[in-house]
This record gives sequence, C-alpha cells and structure tokens, in this order.
Amino acid sequence: MITYYAFPALMECNALSGRYIVVFPDLPDLICQGETRESAFHDAEISLGLHLYHMEKDKKDIPDASDPASWTKGEGAEVIELEADTLKVRQVIDKKRVPKCIMIPKWLKDLGEEHEVNFVQILMEGLMEELGIPD
Repeated sequence: MITYYAFPALMECNALSGRYIVVFPDLPDLICQGETRESAFHDAEISLGLHLYHMEKDKKDIPDASDPASWTKGEGAEVIELEADTLKVRQVIDKKRVPKCIMIPKWLKDLGEEHEVNFVQILMEGLMEELGIPD
C-alpha cells in the first residue's frame, strides 16, 4: 500500500502580486500560492497531501512524478521537491469511529472479558499490522 509520495513542482514569484505560486505539472488540478516562499512551500506540501488523499479515495490513478528537466520553466522559476504521506492525512481527516460487527466464539469472548481484554484495541492493532501500517 503506497502512502508516501514525492513530487517536484515549480515555484515562482508573481511580478504583479509579489505572491509565490506553486504549480505541479504532473497534477494539473493543483496550484498553490503564498505570501512568502516559505508559506507557499508549506501550503503546497499540505495541499499535495490532501489532493493525493482525495485521488486515492476517489480511486483515481496517481501519476508517476516526471523529470523536471523536461519542463518548460519561466524566468525565475525554481524546481522544488515536495513530499506527502496520505496515511497521515487519512489519520487526521478520518478520525470518526464506525461500528464493525464481528463474530467470535462465545468461549473466546468470555475469556477475553475475564481478562479485561480491550477487543477494539486488539482489532485495530491487528488490522494495522496486517496492512503494514506503523504505530
């Protein structure tokens, strides 16, 4: 399960507004901006994570990152590298709990209750381990 991505982007300062614009040639629907270079970079990294999360959720293909050497760059534009972990985005956005009915043998339920086992915690930890998701 891929959840970590790295994408190059182009950042340049708009001569009229003085704002920094970030575009992702591989993700044409994603454009960000900020008052400063640092704020544009930060906003672009957050936006990249959200954008990729929604692409995963909508079952859209996420393209491979292209080689920035092939891009046409405006004067003053610089290539920046941005990273996103959609698992972290998912953990922040999808915090709600949902019911999941499972069936286990009564003797196992009884033993678990006698030993004050936290069934939900064990299920969550087991699912995360099965999916290769770190704690």
